[in-house]
Amino acid sequence: MTCAELNTAVGDTARDISQTAITRGKVANTSVPNWLLGGTRVKSAVAKRETARIELLKQRQEAIVATRANRCPRSAG
Repeated sequence: MTCAELNTAVGDTARDISQTAITRGKVANTSVPNWLLGGTRVKSAVAKRETARIELLKQRQEAIVATRANRCPRSAG
């Protein structure tokens, strides 16, 4: 990948992390009615799944950043 492609990949991954975090927050703040059996359990499972996805995306972003640091010269500025 070129430096420009790596920069784009970092930005895309950051966007994905942000959108996943927003989704996780919406799920965590959802009010589940008491009459809905298992609703709280489902809410918790979805939030955990989103957290796991965020962790995976962070690992991917760290790998891209490390690759970029090795391949691309730092800009003077």
